Amino acid sequence: MERRGGKNMTVSIGVDIGTTQVKAVAFDDQGTIKASSYQRYPLYQAADGMAEQEITAIYQAALKVLQEVAVTVAGPVECVAFSTAMHSLIVLDEAKKPLTRVITWADNRAEEAAEEWRNTPLGTQIYQRTGLPMHPMTPLHKIRWLHKSQPTLFHQAAYFVDIKAYIFQQLFGELATDYGNASGSGFFNIRNFTWDRLALEQIAITSTQLPHVYPPTQAFTGLSEELATTLQLDRETPFILGGADGPLSNLGLGAMQEGVATLTVGTSGAIRYIVDHPFLHPREETFCLVLDETHWVIGGATSNGAGIFDWACSQFLQEMQAQARQANQNPYDAVLAEVARQPLGAQGLLFHPYLLGERAPLWDADATGAFLGLRRDHTEAHMMRAVIEGICLNLARILTEVEQIGGVVKEMRATGGFAASPVFQQIMADVLGRSLTFPDNIEASAFGAVLLGWQSLGKITSLEESQELVAITQQVAPRQQASFFYQQERALFSETQRELSRFYPQLKRLRLAKQEENK
Repeated sequence: MERRGGKNMTVSIGVDIGTTQVKAVAFDDQGTIKASSYQRYPLYQAADGMAEQEITAIYQAALKVLQEVAVTVAGPVECVAFSTAMHSLIVLDEAKKPLTRVITWADNRAEEAAEEWRNTPLGTQIYQRTGLPMHPMTPLHKIRWLHKSQPTLFHQAAYFVDIKAYIFQQLFGELATDYGNASGSGFFNIRNFTWDRLALEQIAITSTQLPHVYPPTQAFTGLSEELATTLQLDRETPFILGGADGPLSNLGLGAMQEGVATLTVGTSGAIRYIVDHPFLHPREETFCLVLDETHWVIGGATSNGAGIFDWACSQFLQEMQAQARQANQNPYDAVLAEVARQPLGAQGLLFHPYLLGERAPLWDADATGAFLGLRRDHTEAHMMRAVIEGICLNLARILTEVEQIGGVVKEMRATGGFAASPVFQQIMADVLGRSLTFPDNIEASAFGAVLLGWQSLGKITSLEESQELVAITQQVAPRQQASFFYQQERALFSETQRELSRFYPQLKRLRLAKQEENK
């Protein structure tokens, strides 16, 4: 648990419920962080493709960090607003008790269900209505998978909800979610802001089995005496539904104007762009999610972000990392310094980073990684350089698709773990061919939730006012010669991926056959 803060101030608290941890962050009226607390929880991956979490662990962690921040600031709390990770699914019985854990976005067990609808007229029709490509991350296909694989559980199910709906049920007795999280389900109509009739018919559920959907500024009050005492909050403190973590990151980074997109590279990664009406990709390669009634977010999320760099560090340059640790230095810094010494293009070595399948731009859970052009004279340092370039080249493909439908991106506001490395920053700017700007607010999703809270309270009249509250502390410009080189390599990266994609199904069959032998 981490805590920091001050005392005697009026604040608003953003609660950001992510895949691996929950954060509570207190902001003053200028958007300055005054206190924060976080708590981690495990991800259960006991079976192939599984990625689940304990519901009670998340709920109790959310209460814990909220209470710690409220105690730390020791002053009036104007509102509590929520950001939550998208695409979660919880099955409840008639008494609203869980029949499952939280099935997270990272769970791929609905892969077969998603594949059945990919590149079909039905899949295209649902994409046009819901804004989400056919992929096992979505509750749409998770429900189809449950229906087929666990029919008894499916018939016991009374409700299908996300983590936010479950938390608001515990806090206020109502299964309630917001437009943004609803649009992450795969069965929410992004134009009329209702559960989509066609999609629900296809998965044999009704809207009565789903949470009530509200605008993101919807406020709830009336905490129980017990909860108010536990949280150290007034019973009438407004709790604002808020939104989904991805769209709220754009809002919290002040990326509301035309030509400004966001780039997030943590374990996974994403490029997002706010638009004033829904844009859909002709080849279904990007998503379109709802922020509120007048803003949508287009973009693509990759499953293969800086987490692939972590994997590479566990495989390569081990001696160098050990020496850095012995010298009380950061081993990642040592690796990245060595990467910086390698030539552009890693001496003709190309890496496809699809170790976890892929969402955008492929939307193919069967995608696999590959080193191409590997020769005897290549070293581990070349391979590390190729890994970082591969992560960046994949994000460049997403940027191309986003610009195709949403217009030219002139500025990229960037956050995430990669931002701590000047080497990674520069390679990213060179590969994308765009200047990267780095805002000083690293808790963008929590701040985005608070901005919705302020709009709900009437403290701001427009979300565009967020631009005035976000300060840019650093800018990294692409180098002309390097950008020209990577522009050529981007074409080779895309062409080789398309060729290799023909073999993904065969490679999958080989993997599954070997797994059966080892059982």
